[in-house]
Amino acid sequence: MSAFLGPIHFWLYNKIKIQNDIVEDILDLSENMGLDLRKGLYEKYGDGDLKTLDEVIDVGNIHGWLQNQISMVEYKLAFAVTEVLSKNPEKIEDIEEIFKRNGAEHSTLSNESTIEEAFKAINDTLLDGMPCDHVNAIVNQDENEAVWKRYECVHSKFWDAAKGEVSTYYTLRDEFIEGLLSTANINYEKLDDTTYKISRG
Repeated sequence: MSAFLGPIHFWLYNKIKIQNDIVEDILDLSENMGLDLRKGLYEKYGDGDLKTLDEVIDVGNIHGWLQNQISMVEYKLAFAVTEVLSKNPEKIEDIEEIFKRNGAEHSTLSNESTIEEAFKAINDTLLDGMPCDHVNAIVNQDENEAVWKRYECVHSKFWDAAKGEVSTYYTLRDEFIEGLLSTANINYEKLDDTTYKISRG
């Protein structure tokens, strides 16, 4: 791997940081419930202070370092959500709101945004492994709608490790997308377990 940072590395790290923001909000929620999850998760998977990429990355192993950062924030999310819900399943609504709010806060879309821009925004914010994993692919796209399919689940191993349900992650992910698109005149639909659609409202 090249020892030089390129735009794709900053793009991926930004997606890691967005998911880390969500984790931090869930850890705040857990503390309000009287749970002490933050200390244990920080010790095992790193703290919530993600410094700028060029300050912290191992330039001798860029790919491996980013892969490790993905794994750590994925484990933190799965364990935090699963632990909160094991104590109070009704907190799913609070966690859904956290995802939706973060989606809206990280959105750069407007009423004038195109379908292409909306799909790019989803791809620019949601963490789906490394770019080489090719998790999602467009099935059909025109100016009024885009349909894409997920060909691989890169999240299940983290949720399995946390003894949680990866279906919970996909429910929360839907909320994030709804929040992301809330600033645009674009609708989101889940056509089946692996196929998704956005369309002009």
